[in-house]
Amino acid sequence: MQRSSSSAKEDLVVAYAMASEAEIKIGQVDDVQELHRAGLETVPDRYIRDGDDRPGGDNVCALAHIPVIDVGELTRDDELNKLRLACEEWGFFQVVNHGIEDELLDEMEKLAREFFMLPLEEKEKYPMAPGGIQGYGHAFVFSEDQKLDWCNMLALGVEPAFIRQPKLWPTTPAKFKETLEKYSVEIRGLCRRLLAHIAETLGLAPGTFGDMFGEAVQAVRMNFYPPCPRPELVLGLSAHSDGSAVTVLQQDMSCAGLQVIKDGAWVPVHPIPHALVINLGDSLEVLTNGRYRSVEHRAVTNSEQDRLSVVTFYAPAYDVELGPLPEFVTDEAPCRYRRFNHGEYSRHYVTRRLEGKKTLEFAKINQITTAAPEEPCSCK
Repeated sequence: MQRSSSSAKEDLVVAYAMASEAEIKIGQVDDVQELHRAGLETVPDRYIRDGDDRPGGDNVCALAHIPVIDVGELTRDDELNKLRLACEEWGFFQVVNHGIEDELLDEMEKLAREFFMLPLEEKEKYPMAPGGIQGYGHAFVFSEDQKLDWCNMLALGVEPAFIRQPKLWPTTPAKFKETLEKYSVEIRGLCRRLLAHIAETLGLAPGTFGDMFGEAVQAVRMNFYPPCPRPELVLGLSAHSDGSAVTVLQQDMSCAGLQVIKDGAWVPVHPIPHALVINLGDSLEVLTNGRYRSVEHRAVTNSEQDRLSVVTFYAPAYDVELGPLPEFVTDEAPCRYRRFNHGEYSRHYVTRRLEGKKTLEFAKINQITTAAPEEPCSCK
């Protein structure tokens, strides 16, 4: 069942608006680029992680590589099978020959970097409110004692049009908005193509997810990680899974700052020129009843180089009701997730700090949660 379009819009607006400023006190949140410019030899306590949450240690597998998929060859059974294995075994892969022009990728990266290089007072014209997820600042911060990520962000709602907050779209550098519009159209097309091929790997009709998702939600977040004097103590971005269906990440060639979890170890995602990194989100995990899973990932920093990424999140419309598709519920694979409205889940996701896959407990059967009442799984 789907809710009315007006209810869906209310969910979207709530999910993409800030929580009440009166209720959220986030304390002192320093701009990490300004900390870097100050030449600090250490970092403020709020950025220093505790014990096992630190990025060093023996659980980093630097020699492993996530799969690489040639999108132009996905009409061939062998490449489609590679995609299936990537989804089953990793939940992450890089794509090449994806059809998006190198020049557009380069231009988007150039303009994003130019934005982050602006003076702080210019960037603060587009402020992210406490508890908000659009604008410039730190997202997913909800308390004064929460550990912070060594990262500055610019986050923007893209589609549908009513999730946009135009006042938060930078007017500097020139052509930023124009380029982001063009870039987002191309990324949206890639998401649709990939979801069609992912459906094929599951034995579904290619249009299954496209038909189901309706007017899909699309948002972009640009992350800038300046050098850190003590990278072994901080995280650029806390470990988490994405609430999307698929996420598309463009990373610069500076260093391998993105890491994904595989068999209990963190695997760096080594940049490939003009490749895009794809990961599966929580929505696909629910729809496939866990056959394909969203995967925890994080970002680390280093003391010498900055790093930039441009991340697009592509998700079902907020009025779509999600739950495991009947094809994936059997006696051997019983229903693991309840049915829920995607707007409810998105609101749940964006009002909590990043903490592994904890947000997905919202949907799991037999999980005790205060986020929403338990509903029966009507998969069959």
